[in-house]
Order: sequence, then C-alpha cells, then structure tokens
Amino acid sequence: MRIRKFENIFIKFINESVKHFKEIGSIAPDSAICVDSIVKSVPFESAELILEYGGGSGAVTGEIIKRREPESTFICFEKNNNFYHSLRQTIKGPNIFVLHEDVFNSKNVLLSKFNIQVGSVDCIISTLPWSLLDFEELLEKEVLPLLKEDGIFIQYMYSVAFLNGFRLRPILKKYFTQIDLDFVFFNIPPTFVYTCRGNRNPNI
Repeated sequence: MRIRKFENIFIKFINESVKHFKEIGSIAPDSAICVDSIVKSVPFESAELILEYGGGSGAVTGEIIKRREPESTFICFEKNNNFYHSLRQTIKGPNIFVLHEDVFNSKNVLLSKFNIQVGSVDCIISTLPWSLLDFEELLEKEVLPLLKEDGIFIQYMYSVAFLNGFRLRPILKKYFTQIDLDFVFFNIPPTFVYTCRGNRNPNI
C-alpha cells in the first residue's frame, strides 16, 4: 500500500514538473535524507511561526508538521493548483494552513488573513527554484521583512545548477551574516541546502 502511494505521488510530481517546471524546478520528490537536511536546522522547540515557500509533493511539509510543537503555527504557500489541492487533502491539523497564494505577496497575505506583522517569523523554508525567479526581490520584499532578527532562512538548490551556486552564495551573504551549506548526495538530483542566519536588514 505504501509503495503504491509513493508511486502515485512520484507520477503526479513528474507530471506537474513537466507542465510547470519554472514553478517547481524539480524532477522528483525529495528523498528522506534530503528532507532531514532541510529541516534539521529549524528551531522546532522554540519556533512560534514557521513558513514554507513551495509545498510541492508535501515531503518537506509533512516532516515539518511531524517535528513542530503543537502550539506553533505553520503556514505553507503553494501556487501550483494541483499540489495545493493535494496538500489540502493530506495536510491537516491545528494551527496548520495551506494557502493557494504567490510567495511574492506573502507579507500582505499574512497580514490580511492572520494579522501577522513584519518581524514575526522564526523560520522560512524555501524549496522554490531560486534561479528561475527574481530571488533578490523575494528576499528584500518578503523574506527579510517577515523574519525575526534571529530568524532562519533555508534555501535549497539542485547540484545540476552547481555553477549557479557560485551566484547564490554572494547574494545570500548580502543579506545574512552566517551561511551554512550541506550537500545531500542521496537525492535526485543531489542537492545543496543553504541555512542562513543573522538578518542584515530586518523589517526593510
């Protein structure tokens, strides 16, 4: 039964990836090892508010929900229509919200729907294909204003875009004082995970 469920998820992910590669930027759901590398730096014990940009197949989303404290709030943004409806059916619980919204409007959405102010978010996990979007605009307009001064931003990148990594790190260094890098070999494709701390421009 689990194998069949995994096959269904895999096939659905491939179909959506082919149709919407610029939104998804991936060719397969992430492995358990990759997911663990992404979420291991999330301060689950102390975090009151966690955001995820790009829920996708729900692999990272499900692990966040398993590890978070029940009283914390978790909000997932997913723009892809099919992924959004799939997440709404499978991801449920108190203080858990899946939004069919664009992350480039996340600050306004959080304020209007939840009265969440700038400087309130403990951690933002982004699985978005950073090289296919205006990444610095996202950082300046959404990520940095929302994060607490000691908040954490996590961004991952596939190794097939390895040369882009030389462009990504300098961008991240403009906005964060500490950047840690993990390499996950056991993933399709292998993946780099950037964990960023020390918001240089809080609430800009």
